[in-house]
Amino acid sequence: MKVKIFYDKELKKITEKDSEEAVVSEGLKFVNMLGFIFASYPEIGKTYPPGRLGLLLNSRAPKDFDVLQGGDKIMLKIV
Repeated sequence: MKVKIFYDKELKKITEKDSEEAVVSEGLKFVNMLGFIFASYPEIGKTYPPGRLGLLLNSRAPKDFDVLQGGDKIMLKIV
């Protein structure tokens, strides 16, 4: 299944992308997806300490153990 990840203008400086599509396994939890994002872009975690990164899953605050569904939209932004 596919999910779409969006980055705000500050994070785009690191990812060099406004957004990207990821193919993920059924049953993947939101917190695991974040781990993949931070592994792909370690500079995000180095540049922005905890509390500076805002996260949305389908326009709402996610819970760590939310299970992703095909077509979900994840937004990462600096707060």
